[in-house]
Amino acid sequence: FISSITKFSSKYNYNLNSYKINDLNNIDKNEIIKIIKPYLNTSIFFVPLEDISKLILENNWVENVKINIDYKNTIFIEIVEFEPIGIYNFNNRNYFFNLEGKIIDYKNSNDKIRNLIIFTGQSSTLNALSLLNTINLVEKDFKSKILQASYIGNRRWDLFLENGILIKLSEKRLKQSIENYLKLLNKFNYNDLTGIKAIDFRDPRKAIIEYK
Repeated sequence: FISSITKFSSKYNYNLNSYKINDLNNIDKNEIIKIIKPYLNTSIFFVPLEDISKLILENNWVENVKINIDYKNTIFIEIVEFEPIGIYNFNNRNYFFNLEGKIIDYKNSNDKIRNLIIFTGQSSTLNALSLLNTINLVEKDFKSKILQASYIGNRRWDLFLENGILIKLSEKRLKQSIENYLKLLNKFNYNDLTGIKAIDFRDPRKAIIEYK
């Protein structure tokens, strides 16, 4: 039976000789092609779609994969990638992580930052989404001004900004702390800001400014 199907496939061009993969942002398509190559020129009826799917899912960036064939000579692969929401710094190494706080992959020096905030501190990846959601509620553009977010004492955040200022946020009134900083920011000119080292909003009733 196998021999007959193989001969039939060769005679009527039912061998796998083409593949189509959707556009990918973080995965090298060559890695996917390497998985497919051993099955090229194999009868389309014998291509082990489940095995191919399992091998593709071993890539850290793959969240989900769908594979189909046209029952002629082409395999179609659609991959859903994990979307990183931040970069976790641990032991001087950087790692991409997703919205669930799960580490996706190591970030090497060639990877683009993509305006992602660097997170530090125990449980920072698990609490990052809550911080980002709060920032989006206040002002989405503020996220692009943050270089690093440090989770302090597993309870509150310190934000290191691109203007060189450290802001210490309240544990229980995170949103109000960010709002207060943005209001205060409008009262300073550029020269004023260059002289500020840190602003402490841990007490929501006041802001303590530390100068350089």
